[in-house]
Amino acid sequence: MKREAFSTYYASSGLLHGCLSSVMGTQLDALILGRTKEELQLIWEAIGKEVERLDRMLNRFDPESEVSLLNRTAGQRPVFLQEELWSILWECKKYYERTFGLFDITLGKFSQLVFEEKEHSLFFADKEIQLDLGGYGKGYALFRFHALLLENQIRHALINFGNSSVLAVGTHVYGDCWPVGISDPVSQETLGTVRLKDNSLSVSGNSPRNPAHIKNPHTGVYYEGRNLVSVCAPSAVDAEVLSTALLIADKEQCTSLLSAFHIDDYTIYNL
Repeated sequence: MKREAFSTYYASSGLLHGCLSSVMGTQLDALILGRTKEELQLIWEAIGKEVERLDRMLNRFDPESEVSLLNRTAGQRPVFLQEELWSILWECKKYYERTFGLFDITLGKFSQLVFEEKEHSLFFADKEIQLDLGGYGKGYALFRFHALLLENQIRHALINFGNSSVLAVGTHVYGDCWPVGISDPVSQETLGTVRLKDNSLSVSGNSPRNPAHIKNPHTGVYYEGRNLVSVCAPSAVDAEVLSTALLIADKEQCTSLLSAFHIDDYTIYNL
């Protein structure tokens, strides 16, 4: 699918709006303030290049991506990983352990991944394993964007993956936060508004476009409910991981997860 990118600068507020269609499974929008028009444009272009780089690395549906190559070969022999992908998969291992196996990029076979720390290699003991980083990638992208914004001394910005994964830096130019609405994916009715400031939001749940796409690794059963879970946290990756884990967790697991991570807000929307 061809991706379309555009940007508009609003001189009255000094704000640049950039948009990139169809990346990491959704639309990416950015609102950036605090520099000249030309500088903001360069920052937006850097964000666009970065998200496309990450998509090429992590998208299992792209046959040329690093994850696709890993999925095709790691069941046959240990595969040496480049430093960034090794760090990502090692972090996914830590999240698997911290979430009691609810966050599982293998959807139930994580114990069959053989990590070799010294060699930075990975082997699939089960040849049927296919890694899927869909519940991690957008959070990691927001983490990378945050670093890029801070490097460029940006203090006010909102980076938004279709209202499901959002990074807020500072506040809106005319307010004390960045308000982001949570919508019912079926009716489009606004369920609530989250006030973001120097933190991130992740929302997980089923939608008409992606029904029953979240699998419980412990049971092998796909979640078919219509609840939405939103998590706000200082870490974009924590928010991304937890919004999915909390959706499928039982009551006891929810309590343990909420006490084990630093989060700012957690809401279940019963639809």
